[in-house]
Amino acid sequence: MRGRAGLSYRFVAGASSVLLALTTLSHAARAACGEHDVRIELSARQVGVMVGYMWGRGVLHDGPHAYPFTVRGGGMLSLGGARMSGLGCVRNLARIRDFNGTYWTVGGTATLGRGTTGIDMENARGVDIQFSGRSHGAQLSGQVSRLYFRLAARQAQP
Repeated sequence: MRGRAGLSYRFVAGASSVLLALTTLSHAARAACGEHDVRIELSARQVGVMVGYMWGRGVLHDGPHAYPFTVRGGGMLSLGGARMSGLGCVRNLARIRDFNGTYWTVGGTATLGRGTTGIDMENARGVDIQFSGRSHGAQLSGQVSRLYFRLAARQAQP
């Protein structure tokens, strides 16, 4: 490729590689959830050709209480498809209903057969989620995305 198009392509490819490497390393070094952190279990699928889309289901665990939820959304710089599952630490969750909403995310997946995934998320209410897990498929993503989390209707009350 020549000119601006080639330069833009190389910049995007390089930036996504750096983002993926930093995210994967940060999740590999991350400590376990704290004693008072709420936890999530999440299983999702992700597909993409430059623009990625993710959808899935999970359970939010707050002490003895379990709240099912769904997640969907997408972002830029994804290629391929993978299934992922793992655990996450939820911090700054004052009320269960604050879990609902739009989360801006930075994350990465490196999968050829089996791989790892890590996603850092935050919503407008200051709720933070740090997710890490395993992935299966063929995908390379280093992306910034927007995901929508929704508690199941019967559980959405405070």
